[in-house]
Amino acid sequence: MAPSTEKTPESRRTQMYKGVLELALMSLLQDGAQYGLKILDVLHEEAGLDLSEGTLYPLLHRLEKAGMIKADWRHEEGASHPRKYYALTAAGATELKAQGDIWLDMTDRLNAFLKRGK
Repeated sequence: MAPSTEKTPESRRTQMYKGVLELALMSLLQDGAQYGLKILDVLHEEAGLDLSEGTLYPLLHRLEKAGMIKADWRHEEGASHPRKYYALTAAGATELKAQGDIWLDMTDRLNAFLKRGK
């Protein structure tokens, strides 16, 4: 028997998330440096993106390797251990602007298309 090609709502959501996580992450970091668990919390609470550490940290590593973000360790007063903070670089800000413009144009057009005739 051939495997089912029907997508579940969860698999559809996962595919869509892959396309927007980078944009959402860089958008968050334009507001200032953040550490990993804080990034997870903000993207979950404010952006409604349900992602795991296993998704976030490889993305952070890839963006750092590409020069879009930079990382540094900080030991804050009262903290039991240092945290790795991630910040947007100038190249990342340029990329965020380009991706953001494309996203806004595409979603405006797609929203208008999906609402046609309604």
